[in-house]
Amino acid sequence: MTRDGGGGGYGGFYVDPQWPGLEVKDGVEVHHSSVKNLLKALEDDITGLRGVGSGTVQHLRVYGKVTPGHVGEWDAAQQLNAVFTQGHTSITTSYENLIAQYEAALAVIRTSFDNIVNADKASDVNGNKSA
Repeated sequence: MTRDGGGGGYGGFYVDPQWPGLEVKDGVEVHHSSVKNLLKALEDDITGLRGVGSGTVQHLRVYGKVTPGHVGEWDAAQQLNAVFTQGHTSITTSYENLIAQYEAALAVIRTSFDNIVNADKASDVNGNKSA
């Protein structure tokens, strides 16, 4: 089923009604260890993206650039090089912005999870909840 109204355009955000967790039955249950594992995996991803190895912004910035020597010294090649330089700058800037948004989203998730943990602890009369 398409969400574009048949015209081929973007029809907005759509969540499949069968997506697990959308239906709340007897309350909400958060599996703390699963969330902690997920947060750790996401934080590890960010650490990798912020590093200096292959696939990082720094690697792309240094090794993904087309220099004047790559295209030749003639006039048309130098004009083409300007286009490559603009594209390279745009891609690396977008990549950095994506990572920054990833970090911001992770910070919000981390804070939300910490709030849930604290609420669980505060609502537990016997102090038996584990985080």
